[in-house]
Amino acid sequence: MDNTMVFDWLEKSLGFLQSVLDSPEKIAWCRSFDESVPESFQAEVGDFLLGYRECGMEQRCRDALHALEERGGCPAPDKELSLYDDTELEGMLAGLMDGGSPFSLYGMSSGLLAGLLGELLARRQTLLQEGGGFRLSESDLPSIAALSERLRPGSGELISHAFKRQLEDPKAALFGCRRDDELLGLAHARIRRDYVEGARECKNGVAYLEGIYLTDDAPDELSAQLIAAVSEWAKDMGCRELASDCALGDAAAAAIRTGAGFRETAKIICYIKEL
Repeated sequence: MDNTMVFDWLEKSLGFLQSVLDSPEKIAWCRSFDESVPESFQAEVGDFLLGYRECGMEQRCRDALHALEERGGCPAPDKELSLYDDTELEGMLAGLMDGGSPFSLYGMSSGLLAGLLGELLARRQTLLQEGGGFRLSESDLPSIAALSERLRPGSGELISHAFKRQLEDPKAALFGCRRDDELLGLAHARIRRDYVEGARECKNGVAYLEGIYLTDDAPDELSAQLIAAVSEWAKDMGCRELASDCALGDAAAAAIRTGAGFRETAKIICYIKEL
């Protein structure tokens, strides 16, 4: 999914939906949407729906709705939209857009669609303003090496070389968070097709958070921002779940994962025997 296209569609669609809410005539057209609706308005509606599909939001929202069905169903919008998580908001959006006509009383003409789109756009804008997690590229290798040196002196060159190979893997990705142009955190993830403890089968594999690294002075929220960025990438790759692991007894690593919405599926102890 192209995030730039999503931003553009959200902003354009909010303008369109506001024009509907400001016009009793357009509200009436939405509720009937029969042959009496002017062709010019039908074209605006068509552009709205086409953009929903072409920017990638349609598939993303359908995936969210499927995930909610696995969790017990999509919630009803009976409280402030800010109290729902992104998956719930996107699932509601899919329900409106796919459930018959999206121009029902509880869709365009009631302002619910505008509210959903407005909340999703505001969250993306906030993430950008706060310097949230972003995908790293080969040009970031010097910053990755510098971060590695801070965390483990002498490891910069080795880690940089290892992550360079991962950047070349289409089924893997690196994400980072900066402050004052300094990399303070890094997460790496890949798509696994082997067995993953506790995961469901998915034709696209299971996204796996392989590791997350933070400097001692990194703000507490950076881990959540990195995991959110990995989650967005995983959804775009067609995955339904994000898995991870940490060492037994590593309370800090466990807290990061449970705080980001992971649930524990199993504990194992590994053995080795010299031959």
